[in-house]
Amino acid sequence: MKKKLIYIGCMVLFLNSCDVINQEPLDSVSNEQLFVRPSDADAAIIGVYRQLADLGLNYVVFPELPTKNTLGTALNRQFEQMNNLLFLDDNPWYETLWNQHFLLLNRANVVIERVPQIPGLAEQKRNEVVAEARFLRAFTYFSLVRYFGQVPLITTPTTSPDIPSLQVSRNSVAEVYTQIFADLDFAKNNLPTAFGSNLATKARATRDAAFALGTRIYLFRKEYAQVVSDADRVIATKGSELTIPYVSLYENKNSEESIMEINYDPQLQNAIATNFLPGTLGGNWVIEVNPDILNTYEEGDTRKEATFGEASGRYYMKKYFRGNTRDDNVILFRLAEVLLSKAEAMAELEYPNAGAVELLNEIRSRAGLAPIMPATIHDFRTALYKERRLELSYEGHEWFDLVRTDRLASVMGITDPNKSILPVPAGEILRNPNLAPQNPGY
Repeated sequence: MKKKLIYIGCMVLFLNSCDVINQEPLDSVSNEQLFVRPSDADAAIIGVYRQLADLGLNYVVFPELPTKNTLGTALNRQFEQMNNLLFLDDNPWYETLWNQHFLLLNRANVVIERVPQIPGLAEQKRNEVVAEARFLRAFTYFSLVRYFGQVPLITTPTTSPDIPSLQVSRNSVAEVYTQIFADLDFAKNNLPTAFGSNLATKARATRDAAFALGTRIYLFRKEYAQVVSDADRVIATKGSELTIPYVSLYENKNSEESIMEINYDPQLQNAIATNFLPGTLGGNWVIEVNPDILNTYEEGDTRKEATFGEASGRYYMKKYFRGNTRDDNVILFRLAEVLLSKAEAMAELEYPNAGAVELLNEIRSRAGLAPIMPATIHDFRTALYKERRLELSYEGHEWFDLVRTDRLASVMGITDPNKSILPVPAGEILRNPNLAPQNPGY
C-alpha cells in the first residue's frame, strides 16, 4: 500500500477551510492544538463532510452530461464538450473533478490517522468517527475508479507540498477495490444506526448508508448475490414501500425515504440549480433538457411533472429549484435506488422472478403507473433500465448505469470501449509524469 503523498495541482492541506457545525472550526486554531480534545473528533469529521459538499455539483452533473438526459450549450464550452462526447484530457473540469476527490481523500486520511490518537476519546466514539471517514474514503475511491480507472491509492495524509515525495504512480483497479472493500467493511461494522437528530442522521454516514453504498458497488461489479444481501440490510430498516410522493423527495430536504444527503444552507451553497434553471428563476440555463428523456415517460407518470418545468416554451429540469438561495440538497442514497438494485440483481440471478417484478412495480406504483409483468429477462432489463433512468434522473447515475450494463454503444453510439472511463487530466500528468501512461484511447 502506498504511503506516499499525491500532487493535486495547487496543494490544499486538510487544515485549510475546515468549517464545522456547532463546533470550533479546526482552521481557527494552530496545528499543535488539533486532535487534543475528544470534541476535536467531531470537528474533524465535519471538516470532511464540508469537503464532500464541494463535490456536490460535479457529483450531479458529470454522470448526466454525456447522456441523453441533457443538452450542453455554448454557455459552458467544457460542459458542451462532454455532452457532445468529446472526452478531451485538457478539459479543465476533469482536473477540478480529480482535485476535489483527492482533497476529500486527504481530509478523510487525516481523520483516520489522527482521531485514534486523541487522549480520552472513548473507543466506541473513536471507531464511529473513523468509520465515517473510511466510509467517505470508500465512497470517494469508488467514484474515482469509475471515472478514471487506475488512480493513485493514498491512505495516509498529505502534510507537506514537498514535490519529489508527491510524484506517485497509479495503482491497479483491483488494488483500489481491495481498499474500498476494507474501508466499507469497517464502516458497516462500526457506523451508528442514527445520530442525535434527523438532520445529522441524513447528513452523516450511518450503517444504512454503508449498506446502500455496498449495494451500489456490488451492482457495478455485477456481484448480484452480494447486492441482494446488502440491499436486504437496508430494507430491514427502511422497509420496501415508497410511501411519500415523488416530488416530496426534492421539495422537502432529508425526507423519510432518504438515506443520506449532502446538506446545504444559505451559508454553504451550491450552483446546481443555477446550471439547470432559466434566468427568471435565478439560473443561467447552462444545462438544458434533452427531448429524448421527455419522450420516455408513459402517460400519467407523476415523476415527469415533478422533474420538469416549462419556460418560454422550453422545458427545464427543476429537481433543484432553489435558484435564489442555492441550497438544494444532493441526495446520495435513497430507498428507491436500493429497491431497483435489488430487483435487477434478483432478476440477473434467476428469471422469471416474482420478487424482482414486485420491486419494479413498487417503483411504478409510486409514479402512478400500472403494474407490468415482463415475460423474459430481456423484457425485464428493458423495463428496469427505463425505470432507473426516470426514477433517478439528474441524481448522478445515468452514465454509470450505461457503462455497467454495457449499453454505451446501443444507447450513445460509443463503440470505443476505452471511452467508458475518462482521461487522466493532462495537467496532472504534466505535473506528475509518474501518472503516465495516459488511459488507453486518449
